[in-house]
Amino acid sequence: QASLLKNNETKALTPASLQKELNNLLKFNPDFAEAHYLSYLNSLRVQDVFSSTHSLLHYFDRLILTGAESKSTGEEGYGRSLRYAALNLAALHCRFGHYQQAELALQEAIRIAQESNDHVCLQHCLSWLYILEQKILDSCVLLEHSVNKSLHFGLP
Repeated sequence: QASLLKNNETKALTPASLQKELNNLLKFNPDFAEAHYLSYLNSLRVQDVFSSTHSLLHYFDRLILTGAESKSTGEEGYGRSLRYAALNLAALHCRFGHYQQAELALQEAIRIAQESNDHVCLQHCLSWLYILEQKILDSCVLLEHSVNKSLHFGLP
């Protein structure tokens, strides 16, 4: 269903029937992280900010609790999940027009990514900074500063 939502939404289950199936799954296994992620995608389809935020946070909580992300990436702890949780939360708020909350979540993602020396996450953050700047200020000062920092650190 996640693949269908991404590639061909018309072939996916309707939002109501998909959510019903997901609720049944989560009733029996509330720690099933992938079901929370699919619920997040489904909530985005219907522009439900509360449910999508709730599902996104539960996805990352479950991912951290099960330790699945550290096993798959070889990283110690749950830092990667925290970085990308903050980044995804920023993207979610930006999508719904909550620019101040998006900026705060993005600042947190940047702080955690800098502490972890995660250049890939920082590059994603730079992209979202650009998007937020276009939505908020309509100036290029922040982007110019970010590009200069990226060049300094050797980021593409």
